[in-house]
Amino acid sequence: MHHDQIALQLYTVRDLAAVDLAATLGAVAGAGYRAVEVAGLPEMPPPDLGRLFTDSGLRAVAAHESIERLRRDPVAVADGLAEIGCPRVIVPWMPEADRRTAANVRRFAIELGTLARAFAERGIGLGYHNHDFEFGALEGTTIWDVLMTELPGEVEIELDVYWAAVGGRDPVAEIRAIGNRVRLLHMKDRAPGREPVDAPVGDGILPFPEIVDAGRAAGVEWYIVEQDEPRDPVEDIRRGLRYLESLAND
Repeated sequence: MHHDQIALQLYTVRDLAAVDLAATLGAVAGAGYRAVEVAGLPEMPPPDLGRLFTDSGLRAVAAHESIERLRRDPVAVADGLAEIGCPRVIVPWMPEADRRTAANVRRFAIELGTLARAFAERGIGLGYHNHDFEFGALEGTTIWDVLMTELPGEVEIELDVYWAAVGGRDPVAEIRAIGNRVRLLHMKDRAPGREPVDAPVGDGILPFPEIVDAGRAAGVEWYIVEQDEPRDPVEDIRRGLRYLESLAND
């Protein structure tokens, strides 16, 4: 991991962004970030969002878009990503209807492959992001294992190490198992205690030096700081960046 491979998932600062997006992006840049993943922002025309990124000295390296919107209007999604110069779209959630049976999951995996090939024609990558439900039992296997078997190679993986741990998996082992399919990592820590609570990366119990080492070996492109429930968003993202910088090669 190098310093220029660290990004921020903007969902972490969504509450601030809802009040003043320009000021929030300025605070993100002021904390030291130069790359971001888009999610949780107020609706606005892509050209306006692109200008805000440019004015803040930030670039979008990925964006979350629901499968429902991708099904409804993939061309509009691709056009919007092109407007802000974003090279990758991530599907962040699998609807319940698509995961009731292993056959449902297989169809979902095929659908993602079809979308990935269509987006590739526009020069845009497509990936899938996990939560914890993927690791639950399903017909003698798990949603995750079906996905890893059935997803075409064009579909990249954005592994959320916190949710993998909550789902009972070892994030380091998962990165090693996925290998060069994992292109992005969500770097979110787990606070001590029985109940799952996220924490700034480096403040919890997950083995981030080992996670980074596994990411390096797998060729991960982006290490993305994220919290679902930050206590102090600007301070938390600053702490997360400083910690990951301490693990970076240069």
